[in-house]
Amino acid sequence: MTALPELIPLLKHLRLSGILDSLEARNREALDRHLAYTDFLGLLIQDEVARRERKKLAQRLRRAHFRSHKTLECFDFDRLPTLNRALVHDLATGRFLAEKVAVLIVGPCEDAT
Repeated sequence: MTALPELIPLLKHLRLSGILDSLEARNREALDRHLAYTDFLGLLIQDEVARRERKKLAQRLRRAHFRSHKTLECFDFDRLPTLNRALVHDLATGRFLAEKVAVLIVGPCEDAT
């Protein structure tokens, strides 16, 4: 399915051009799964929200000017065998923010240079 020609400028005008990226795949999914129109629309909106969140994060990372890019996936847990891996992953979810729990992390800092 190709997006209707009149749909493209409307989505761009509403600043929803990210929907165009997933429209074809989501339309196929809606047809295959016999989704209601509202479910199809919900999927498109979820895709747009996710795209915007990724874009915001990328922009924040660029503005931060970090010297290096490090993620939890590339963290070397073997280097710190006494570190509670499950606790680190739990903290990474940010659940403590919603629960309003104080977190104090202490330890030596490593020079990343």
